[in-house]
Amino acid sequence: MISRYVEPHPIGSNRNVFLQAKSLQDDFGVDVEILTWPLNDLWTGPLPDQLAQIPALKVDREGLTYHVFAAPLEWNEIAGGNVISDVSWEAAVAYGMRLLQSLKPDIVHLQHRHGLWWLIDSAQLLGIPAVYTNHDWGMACMRTILVMGDNSLCDGQVAVDKCSKCIVNGRGFIGRVNETLVRTIAGQQLVSLLERTPLRQILRQCGIVRHSAQQRATINYSRATRVLSKLHHCFTASEFGRLFFMQLGVHTDRVTVMPWYHDPVNINKILQADHPFTMTYIGRISPEKGVHLIFAALEKVRDIQPIQLRIAGANDSFYCQSLQAEYPERVGIHAVQWMGWSKVESILNSTDVTIIPSVWIDNTPLSLIEALSYRVPVVATRIPPIENLVTNDQNAFLADYLSVESLTDAIRRAESKKAIIRADALDFPSVMTLNAYMSSVVNIYHKICGTV
Repeated sequence: MISRYVEPHPIGSNRNVFLQAKSLQDDFGVDVEILTWPLNDLWTGPLPDQLAQIPALKVDREGLTYHVFAAPLEWNEIAGGNVISDVSWEAAVAYGMRLLQSLKPDIVHLQHRHGLWWLIDSAQLLGIPAVYTNHDWGMACMRTILVMGDNSLCDGQVAVDKCSKCIVNGRGFIGRVNETLVRTIAGQQLVSLLERTPLRQILRQCGIVRHSAQQRATINYSRATRVLSKLHHCFTASEFGRLFFMQLGVHTDRVTVMPWYHDPVNINKILQADHPFTMTYIGRISPEKGVHLIFAALEKVRDIQPIQLRIAGANDSFYCQSLQAEYPERVGIHAVQWMGWSKVESILNSTDVTIIPSVWIDNTPLSLIEALSYRVPVVATRIPPIENLVTNDQNAFLADYLSVESLTDAIRRAESKKAIIRADALDFPSVMTLNAYMSSVVNIYHKICGTV
């Protein structure tokens, strides 16, 4: 199993890859090992002391075998419209082939393609069956979020001309100057020359690119369709994801739609009738999660009983600290509680609704699955993966994308059903357990290996 995000107990990122690997090993007897390049993702385990060493550093973490490597940063795509150069891609793939030959897996299963999807190319060149579970859209959307450069939602249709225009429109002033410059061969040569100077790190941090958006989109599309068309299987969490990856070449009989899983520990709601209506945000507190929209909407909600808003997530970012300074205890007439990181079970047993103000096409948020597993309705943005799973004004109160007015209305509608919510009188879709989810994964493994 290949992924960046494999911390056993992460702070600020999910642990579902670790949980899946642990289940494969403990529940199904699968000989599973994890291959990872930490890439500054809050990794707390040991790191190799050499770049791209073979064999990779082998360590045991909570009963799972990890193989940890570090690689040149040129092998990692940069979100926002960059792409790995052909030279770096070929070097990464060649290294990946040597690495996989040292590990001898029967199957490679990639999750979180960040910086690692060239390993699928490596596996396919070696004839090793490759499986992919998508957590975002980055293999085809170089902005990764399926939001157009003009801030409108993408329709999910991938085309080189469309995607290249989107990339340019989404860049700031310096980025657009850069894009104009590299449309010419002379401009590309100039940027290439500057990258060989001490300015290289600064240029990288600024997202400076050496090829035009059209060239980068063409390269990325070619790689994505080549790799995805040869997958042995693709797992995706929504019908939207199925259609998205099929347009890129994934075979219709090699894709499975399975929303994420969650195992409730103990459903025991504790809110009393006289307790204020409680709304909780759970997750990373960052701009792409749209947390600021919650406060903007609550400032407009003045015609109902005061709500208690709780924010559960790490508060160490500048974005979070700015919101906390502006709304330390109240937003309008409503109380605010900054909870930091807390156990999901205790949070979901003590809230009326959770709120998911997505400002991108979230790939079926884990916070949504967790809430539904505890029979907690959600206030959420109306985006395809969420709409695929919930029923508006029943177990969800949906708001239009980026509309504070619509989010205000959704909050009002949710609060008006306080009595019904607390009576547990709403219908909810079923949520898979981890065991059931992994059972389906194991069945696919068996089919790939010809053991069923």
